[in-house]
Amino acid sequence: MTGPSPEALAWVQLEAARQEAREHQRRLMQGLGKPIISFESHGYRVVCIGNEVRWSKSWRTFPNFLFDYIKVKLTSEWGNAELAKPETERHPLLHWYYRVCMLQRAQPKGQDGVYSAEMTGAVRAYLGLAYDLYLCAHHAELPELLLKRLRNPQTFEGAVYEARVIGSLARAGFHIELEDETDSERSHCELTATHKDTGRKFSVEAKAITSMSTRAGSSADPPRIRNQLYKALCKQADHERMIFIELNRAGTGRPDEIPDWMQHIDVEMEQAEKDLTIDGHPAPAAYVMVTNLSAVHSLDSTVYADVGLACGFKIPDFAERTPAKSILELVDAREKHLELHWLRKALHRKQSVPNTFDDRLSEEPRDDSLPRLMIGSTYLIPLADGQEAPAVLVDAVVLESERQAYGTYRCADGSHVRCVNALSDAEMAAYKRSPETFFGIIKDVSYEINEPLDAFDFLWGSHSDTPKEKLLEFTYNWPEAVELRQFDQRRLAQVYCARFAETLWATHVREKGAQPNPSPA
Repeated sequence: MTGPSPEALAWVQLEAARQEAREHQRRLMQGLGKPIISFESHGYRVVCIGNEVRWSKSWRTFPNFLFDYIKVKLTSEWGNAELAKPETERHPLLHWYYRVCMLQRAQPKGQDGVYSAEMTGAVRAYLGLAYDLYLCAHHAELPELLLKRLRNPQTFEGAVYEARVIGSLARAGFHIELEDETDSERSHCELTATHKDTGRKFSVEAKAITSMSTRAGSSADPPRIRNQLYKALCKQADHERMIFIELNRAGTGRPDEIPDWMQHIDVEMEQAEKDLTIDGHPAPAAYVMVTNLSAVHSLDSTVYADVGLACGFKIPDFAERTPAKSILELVDAREKHLELHWLRKALHRKQSVPNTFDDRLSEEPRDDSLPRLMIGSTYLIPLADGQEAPAVLVDAVVLESERQAYGTYRCADGSHVRCVNALSDAEMAAYKRSPETFFGIIKDVSYEINEPLDAFDFLWGSHSDTPKEKLLEFTYNWPEAVELRQFDQRRLAQVYCARFAETLWATHVREKGAQPNPSPA
């Protein structure tokens, strides 16, 4: 029995590479959790949410669906009753909704009938809550008690944050099991989060400083989290603890700036490690995520900073306050706390609400009108004699400064031709959103280095699979060469990449003026 032909094998490999790129692109928008399950049938857009199925003819984008979903879950009766009240007495959610509607009315519709505008704080808050409710239902359940707390202005802020925490955990690849809130026989955390890849379990508690607190929303005084930390640690936990604390402070800087309150949190955490007790005993260890979601304080602005700080409460090698001694130490710490690394990425994701139902980027038109240069596809290219001939695109790069793509094409006779394509605004936007998948497969692009682990990851991308024998050749004259022979291939590759990452990071520090010490894990 003969195997597949070289042509068939090449086709299978190309399709596999394209599928990998599509999944990479989907995770870029939707995270590591369950994908959006949706399809079109007989003119209807159908969306599956857990065990529930909803459909409509008017959903052109995923936000269209979310606008309807939040109304259904909170009920139109409740929403209409709130709208009937004087504006000053309405529920806070209705103030968000009003601003979203005003923004929509001020924007002209595109040719495809879809509004397009830069996201304001109100849009981020309203759609963000709708998306978090969808994620709750899609990954676990949407308990009526949570919806009841959302409808109540007195408990609204805490419920919004609980939904945000569940959404963030879902995007980071955790399976969510909500605790029975009606069980009053014992104290318990709000949910159990189990990572789908590692199986590691965490007992999760979320605490939000509300605007009714005298310190909430104030940027003049340093934040205080000790009371919230104490309340969370008092809860009984069946697994390792993970605590979220929302500061609810008005933003004082731009999204790319480090807020001044971070140093105050570090000081307070360090003191709490020394003297905080629970029922007369030293407080237990916990992963602590301190967040400040300032969009609700900048409803009419497009400039707001949703930021977070990862802290290891009595977990010294997670986000420790003393810089690590080496990049290899950072690598080891990240491996040990890998689930929290994925969670941090989910929390820091800038575009938190997908625009599409699938793996398409929001910059890609829904009618396939955007021409895509796909590696492995055939195109008509101009030849020297002025004629055109079909050729396969085998490689390509984008020069952003020129707004052009330089492609290498293989002609039928085996020769290669270089062609240049000008890129439209839509194509440039799609490239900037996901440069590594722009040509239909995952392709290495210039790697941005902002912290020491970025330097390691850059080298790891090309050396993680290097055979052990080859790595031993590379390191034969190192002082510890004999010791390195005892390592397995993975550990040897980590040591090798970390060693050269130190040099790469040092060069970056000299050229860019970055902080010289490795950053916390």
